[in-house]
Amino acid sequence: TFTGRCDASSSFAANNKWGFFPSGAFKWNMKQENFLKRAKDIDELSLRLSAGLTGNDAISTYRSLEAYSSTTGGYLFDGTQSAAYYISRVENPDLTWETTDQFNLALETAMFNNRLSVTLEGYMSKTKDLLLNVSTMNTTGFSSRLSNLGLTSNMGAELSIESRNIERS
Repeated sequence: TFTGRCDASSSFAANNKWGFFPSGAFKWNMKQENFLKRAKDIDELSLRLSAGLTGNDAISTYRSLEAYSSTTGGYLFDGTQSAAYYISRVENPDLTWETTDQFNLALETAMFNNRLSVTLEGYMSKTKDLLLNVSTMNTTGFSSRLSNLGLTSNMGAELSIESRNIERS
């Protein structure tokens, strides 16, 4: 299986709205091969591989753009409170998708008329361009700015065992 996903998000500037996220998967059921066809107790013995890229845009809409706010506090002019506008958010035209590369490898088996299933799976993922608020210098007038910064990675293994010991007829 191969897929390609193209997403757009209003959270990013015009030059980074679109992201392309491909993935692929392969499964080989070795039980179908001649060397295992005679194994009566084995119903399935499969090797599964998958890899893909996903994107995250879980931030507020238009966060890459400069924002303005208003206030009516301050001086009175002719007995009227005037409105003042100020920049309340710094723009970041380079803000882009947070992306995760993931790879999975699994061995799946089912035995005894599918009454016992065992799956052993390993995975690795790496996320880059994390969407984080980064502290800025006080002289800018802002305490932080949303940026793509950082890298995380995860890896692990999962073992799943399912058994149907008693069946009602």
